[in-house]
Amino acid sequence: MESFDGEMNGGLREVMHKEKKVLNRGFVELVEWMGGDEAVIRNARRCWRSASKGTESDRKLLKHLLLKGHKTPFEAMVFTFDIKCPLFVARQWFRHRMGSFNEESLRYCVAEREYFVPEGLPAKLRDEWREHQEETFTLYEQMISRHSLRREAARAILPIGIYTRFYWTVNGSSLMNFLLLRTSRQAQREIRAYARAILEIVSTVAPWSFSIFQEFVLKGGESGSHEEA
Repeated sequence: MESFDGEMNGGLREVMHKEKKVLNRGFVELVEWMGGDEAVIRNARRCWRSASKGTESDRKLLKHLLLKGHKTPFEAMVFTFDIKCPLFVARQWFRHRMGSFNEESLRYCVAEREYFVPEGLPAKLRDEWREHQEETFTLYEQMISRHSLRREAARAILPIGIYTRFYWTVNGSSLMNFLLLRTSRQAQREIRAYARAILEIVSTVAPWSFSIFQEFVLKGGESGSHEEA
């Protein structure tokens, strides 16, 4: 595992252990990582029993791997993120099975009074939205504190817009697949916001890999339907 004490460059200091705000109450935080561009190049060159041949050659190798879809060497990079997002975003996220998820459980924890509010709502509608959420949380809390209802049962009354938290551990290859799908304009706007935030973070950790990925995979796709980070 990379050491975070000492020789981290300024860019990494900006992203490590710092919450990157997303939506009205959410965030993404990189808590740990292993590997990077050098690890990908090292693993890829094992195929030819070769070593690094300099910056230009190594960048060409990364481009070749991505354009040909040879993504196994990118599994040498592993990231763990702390994620806070609306429940409906998390349920879309968890469909990406090539990763590890550890989510806060409302069987054992009392839900925090935090919920998603869409941008651009007219003032009256926004007030009604908040009022409904607040009333629901009040009833939920009363069910637990006043009526001694089990937390695992009381949670059923909560709306799908509440915020949840989880750790997500994912390798570079699987992360690229996630980003390919979730930065697309066909993806829901809210999960796109998280995908863009993650892409910005990992582009600091492995700048060669993810800059080439953005240029030749996201922007170079036939559909041309991906957003810039």
